[in-house]
Amino acid sequence: MNIDTTLLLISFCGGAFGAAIGALPAFIFCGFLGFVGVAAAMSGSTFDWHSIITFGPFFGPHIAFAGGVAAAAFAKKMGYMVSGKDITAGLMGLKQPGVLVVGGIFGMVGYVSQVTAAAIFNKGQFDTVAFTVVFTALIAKAVFGDGFLGSLTPEAQARGRFVFGGDQRWLPFMESTAEKIVIGVAAGGLSAFVTSTMLADPATASSAPFVGFLISAASLVFLQYGTAVPVTHHITLCAAYGTLFSGGNILWGVTMGIVGALLADLGARLFLIHGDTHIDPPAFGIFTGSLVAYALGIMGLYEMGNVPPVIILAAAVVWGIWDWNKSRAGSVVKAKEIPA
Repeated sequence: MNIDTTLLLISFCGGAFGAAIGALPAFIFCGFLGFVGVAAAMSGSTFDWHSIITFGPFFGPHIAFAGGVAAAAFAKKMGYMVSGKDITAGLMGLKQPGVLVVGGIFGMVGYVSQVTAAAIFNKGQFDTVAFTVVFTALIAKAVFGDGFLGSLTPEAQARGRFVFGGDQRWLPFMESTAEKIVIGVAAGGLSAFVTSTMLADPATASSAPFVGFLISAASLVFLQYGTAVPVTHHITLCAAYGTLFSGGNILWGVTMGIVGALLADLGARLFLIHGDTHIDPPAFGIFTGSLVAYALGIMGLYEMGNVPPVIILAAAVVWGIWDWNKSRAGSVVKAKEIPA
């Protein structure tokens, strides 16, 4: 493990800046500016843009986004904000310098955590940046919120920990299993195709896993301003991992896109909808999805070709149709219960 003192100090700056402009805006910048790094790599530039800007101390999610998330949790605890889950708010507007300092401290924690995880799991067992985003958010939740898993309100206790309800929901416009599977196929398929195509060209292979992710991250600029665009960076990156680990197999990429979508949903039900701080479901999906993609390789499933992904995709489609029909039937029953 090699902790660079300069990068550690600059990570304070990155975390504080992420808090100042807001966690989600910082992540959106990661998406847009990542395209510069891709273009630089494809043109043969020797400057490592991604290590400094995209995934480094400037806009690396484990630093800037993590700093913004922790700062929002602190601001809620201190009474400066109504919700600690508001990752769209630029916290400079609170006029509380201490909030930015907390963001900076968590930027440093994020840097150390990611370097440590990468040193321990140096065979690429999982995405250490996504792991760090989840890990630092859990620390913030424990310190500034109501514990790792959050407290359940009486209403939440009645409906169950893993059931969305009331105002404790994540992306209501893509909440059903059917919706997640469809967007998993759509976004995952696009990312898998781009990744597979770029892997085949030595000039673009190094950037292959990032393009779909960066497009997804940049698209969240519309979500920032209220448009119900799907959140897909966990889908596109897991699809890229599936394609990469399987040697360019697009079907495996699509399959992992669906897996990433469903794992992010699990993260939302487990952490986000309980408590008053933000635990990022997409980061949870990327962390656990990358681990699944690695494990599939250890088990030798990629060597079996298209049969396993076809079976998984067919099962997912059946599940999605069943879930959609079930939800429609429930809606009809509720409609009939409404008095004329």
